[in-house]
Amino acid sequence: MVRNIILDVGMVLVDFCWRELMESLGFDGETLEAVADATVRTPQWNEYDRSAETDEELLETFLQTAPGRQAQIRLFWEHMEGMIRQYPYAKPWIRAMKAAGYRVYILSNYARRTYALTRESGLDFLPLTDGAVFSFETGHIKPEPEIYQVVMDKYHLTPSECVFLDDNAANLTYPKQIGWNTIRFLTLEQANAELETLGVMVDPVKTAKK
Repeated sequence: MVRNIILDVGMVLVDFCWRELMESLGFDGETLEAVADATVRTPQWNEYDRSAETDEELLETFLQTAPGRQAQIRLFWEHMEGMIRQYPYAKPWIRAMKAAGYRVYILSNYARRTYALTRESGLDFLPLTDGAVFSFETGHIKPEPEIYQVVMDKYHLTPSECVFLDDNAANLTYPKQIGWNTIRFLTLEQANAELETLGVMVDPVKTAKK
């Protein structure tokens, strides 16, 4: 029986709208693609989420990736909080899960700096949950096995009582191996339908309320 619902953050509870942010900063097509290729589309972005290096070291890595776009990379860096936009259903959905009697946890790849910038805005659903584990706290990122063990150990979770929702299929492989129920999140309606097949009933009326 599922007792614990574990949610990813990006593309599940918030939109990771880096493209819209870059466009709002006035980047044209070529510049936008170059800055994206130097930041959010690099392997180093995963290290940003791990946050093992200092912010200054990470920024320097991005700057070195595209020396001709340093001014634009710095501008993007200074406005990063604008790329996290909470979905309107996020808080109502969590409240509906709680009202139905489930414990709700967060398990997310999320950088230390982005957390500090968005804790009071994009992440203001956190007080509604029963707990959270972010990659920057652990030194591990999904799909590394260690980060899943952290959330289980921290909150004393039984694998068969967990269902994990993540938009990235690769992040579901290990939890499935250790006995978690898993759902690849595509849409709210699809996720609720798949939760229902597991016996998890979330009131769609309460989910729709703001």
